[in-house]
Amino acid sequence: MFLTEKEIFSQYEALRRTYDYMLEKADSIRDLVTRHNPKSLTFIGCGSSYCLCRSGSISTKIRVGMAANAMAAGDLLVNFDQYKEMLEGTVIIAPSRSGGTSEVILAVEKAQVLGVPVIGISARVDSPLGKIADVNLEIPWAFDESVCQTRTVTNLYAANLLLVGIIAGDDSLIEEIDQAIANGDEFMNKYSDLARENAEQDWENVVILADGELEGIASEAAIAMIEIPQIHASYYHVLDVRHGPMVLIDDKTLVIAALSPAETTLQQKLVEDLRDRGARVLAISQEGQGPWNADWEAYLPVYKNAAVMGIPFIFFPQAIGLFKALAKGLNPDLPPGLEAMIDLNK
Repeated sequence: MFLTEKEIFSQYEALRRTYDYMLEKADSIRDLVTRHNPKSLTFIGCGSSYCLCRSGSISTKIRVGMAANAMAAGDLLVNFDQYKEMLEGTVIIAPSRSGGTSEVILAVEKAQVLGVPVIGISARVDSPLGKIADVNLEIPWAFDESVCQTRTVTNLYAANLLLVGIIAGDDSLIEEIDQAIANGDEFMNKYSDLARENAEQDWENVVILADGELEGIASEAAIAMIEIPQIHASYYHVLDVRHGPMVLIDDKTLVIAALSPAETTLQQKLVEDLRDRGARVLAISQEGQGPWNADWEAYLPVYKNAAVMGIPFIFFPQAIGLFKALAKGLNPDLPPGLEAMIDLNK
């Protein structure tokens, strides 16, 4: 068994430990926020972690009612002087698999010179990030040995969301994350065959569609499809795909769409338009929605907090990407030219 397969299908065991750990650290998180009374949260990361930052910033705006930003750590590092005013009165949240990515460490160090407090979330113990963070959160059971991130991504997404829930005092959000984790293994078992069937189809590029708090985890889904089966993939907001990207969608395109329970007629029409262009569509929505008249339809448990849908949603691009890589005869653990951690000193 490849590491990627093992890590995808063991992610809910890790998620349970992450959930329990984050609640244990809730007082430390609240204490830092109370001491500094920030006017904003700034999420920074690289690659997959940056994608998750995008979801984290939206969740903060919606659930905490506080200004929030998501920044690529490399952008912050290179253009630090341009962003100084944005960092005034903020707390940095830095999720990272390795806790050692150069751009993250160097950007954090620059911010700390200005007195900006930092919460680091790493899947490594005693990482460079952990040693300099004001609050150091470590979830080593989520670490992916594979170069491509799967289990780590889902755990960092959940950790960001739990952190937001803790800051907001949102017990409903925290309880629904618990429910999603409890349902996880059964959910993966239910849809594994669908993922395998999908991967066996003859498509050559992937479009991921999602809105709201799923923006970041959906943009990460596109990265997973690029890295694991080495297929061109892009992310767009659901209805926005018509504004330009539609011209590249054809009978070699797979569309994975996370659909909203609101404005269903508009979304049904979009599915129809996509299929008219020859695309194969996997529609993912909450139970009781649809039918969408898609090629495949998958249903998530109903969660009042839309962000929780991101936890089961990411399984589909991860599993489809894995099975597509295997069908192509690729090693999903070691895509050529990709490194698990970027060290700018090399």
